[in-house]
Amino acid sequence: FGKGLVQNVQDLPYQTALKYTVAKYYTPSGRCIQSTVYKEGSSSDGKNAKFTSEKVADKDRAVFYTARGREVKDGGGVEVDYKVEPQKASPLELILLNNGAYSDYAAEWSKNHELTDNFKVDEATYKDFQRFVEKKQSDGDMKLEVLYDSQLKELQKKLKASNFDSSGKELDKLRSDIVKDVKKDFSIHKAEIIEDLEQNILARYLPDSMLIERGLRSDVQVAETAKMLKDGREFDKILPREGFLKEDSGALKNADQSYETTSTLKPEPTLQSRW
Repeated sequence: FGKGLVQNVQDLPYQTALKYTVAKYYTPSGRCIQSTVYKEGSSSDGKNAKFTSEKVADKDRAVFYTARGREVKDGGGVEVDYKVEPQKASPLELILLNNGAYSDYAAEWSKNHELTDNFKVDEATYKDFQRFVEKKQSDGDMKLEVLYDSQLKELQKKLKASNFDSSGKELDKLRSDIVKDVKKDFSIHKAEIIEDLEQNILARYLPDSMLIERGLRSDVQVAETAKMLKDGREFDKILPREGFLKEDSGALKNADQSYETTSTLKPEPTLQSRW
């Protein structure tokens, strides 16, 4: 996470205290994981002294190597080796979640239904949920354009200040078009919305541990990680194990043997092989 400072707190008079750094954390190879640099500075008026902070620039991050030759850098915390982008929620999903539409519908659903084995949200239930959302919108309990509401209001304010009265109709049309586009997510992101709906309905009957386990089955990052772990060759490219043969400049070499890298920075001569 980039926290590599050891700090003490010294009590001072008048219910104040001084927090000061006494050491930094280093890995056995001599790599500091602290990602933030603190410098003494001053406020904009130049009177009240304070400290400024900034992230270590990538150009200032030194290169280190693990025992198997994997490149790692200092000044950025302990970073992941296998990155998988999380699945992004659509605008409609965010609106439904923030408005509480999922949980509200789950409460209504549970009044008239009983949970069965292998429960799934079928087509009839999904259409009923869409009608539920439509009613909340028509009753004024939900704005499907809420993510853009502040920008629309700001635009309306500026148009009014400029006496552009004729643009009001165009603004209303823009708001209506946004709502139509958001509603398209019911079709485009149907699978994700059904998954969210199922989780909220099941949340009324199942403990959190079972919900988390169920959610992991459809988690993109978990699925890709499991796929990578099953592929021993792919795993060894990231975290080489004893005896793993890796390809370096077109030649296969044993990971236990030394090999040259394209980096001009050399590994620590004494400690780099420890971690």
